[in-house]
Amino acid sequence: MDWRAWHAGYENPDSELGRRLALVQAQLRDALDRAPPGPIRAISVCAGQGHDIIGVLAEHPRRADVSARLVELDEQNVLLAQGAARAAGLDAVEAVAADASMTDAYVGAVPADVVLICGVFGNIAAADIANTIEQLGQLCAAQATVIWTRHRRPPDLVPDIRQAFEHAGFSEVAFADAPPFGVGVNRLHVAPRPLQLGVKLFDFIGYEALWPHLSASKRAELGALFRSDCSLVELVEAVRALPYGLPSENTVESMLLEARGTSATKNLFLAQVLAQRFPQTEPALVHRVYQLDRTLALELFGQAIAETLPSEGLIDVHRYVTVTLEGRRVSLDATVTGPHWDGRSPLPPVCGPGRDFPASSDPDAELEALERKHCDAAARKPFLAAQRDASARFA
Repeated sequence: MDWRAWHAGYENPDSELGRRLALVQAQLRDALDRAPPGPIRAISVCAGQGHDIIGVLAEHPRRADVSARLVELDEQNVLLAQGAARAAGLDAVEAVAADASMTDAYVGAVPADVVLICGVFGNIAAADIANTIEQLGQLCAAQATVIWTRHRRPPDLVPDIRQAFEHAGFSEVAFADAPPFGVGVNRLHVAPRPLQLGVKLFDFIGYEALWPHLSASKRAELGALFRSDCSLVELVEAVRALPYGLPSENTVESMLLEARGTSATKNLFLAQVLAQRFPQTEPALVHRVYQLDRTLALELFGQAIAETLPSEGLIDVHRYVTVTLEGRRVSLDATVTGPHWDGRSPLPPVCGPGRDFPASSDPDAELEALERKHCDAAARKPFLAAQRDASARFA
């Protein structure tokens, strides 16, 4: 997967990832505050861009005491983490490109006083969660603090995880929810174990672990969403193949967690990934204010959603992408699937004609402003509720 697109969610403090980050950072500050005087070793498993630990250490009074290793497989994320650490003057924070699932990646950085394992348990199998917790003792110093996260969507494994930490010798210090995530803090109260090389902690299986409701064929169809080596056509077709539906929060991270999205989230994600993987396409977002009637809603979204519209229809705002292909600007609308895209022709906005408003630096705020100006909130309420409860017939 291109995890840089995923990390965009951290930029919004009101997003699900932003709220989780704030809670993790608060717990990390508390752990550093509790630490006895002297050096503090920290490690971060699948560290991403290091927002949690770098964001805290940049301003924490114990920053000079902390040495940290951030282990992350994605090389671009490692480069971003390294740049952030340099910018914050954190010379003792190293970000390394390595397989965080192998104990070998932590040689020279353990035993650690603080272990962060955030964003991992939602992307590995239940058996691997249990194995990782059981093996954490060999990464820890005496009385080490472990900070971990896991989403609470079905199947909610958080109660099992909390119990597994207790069984492995980690007493619970704190637990809190940052919906849809839980954030836990545990302290090792048994003797740490020596590091054993070559131990496999887990297999990172990504979003397949979050999508038990999808068939194996549908998960395979969506595979290009997470492959940095996919072709342009494969990427666009995978975004189109995402089931249509309004996620619990209208954000890219919720779309990916729940495997359903609307024009707003699907096309925002497409534009973000195109900018990273295919910058030559020069993607730009456009918002179209249009009239949605029951006939069009039935064609696009199915009967359950169409029946929620008033007889005269309603005004809605649709998002799509424009790109440069073969020297010309064309539209790409990934809202719903359809005939296979040839990689050259436009994919016109499925909403039909309307008035276009090119997006700029804050597309979500601009979309909300257009909705406030042009849409009837009361008329849209049943329509939005139905989007949460139903999928388009193309899904």
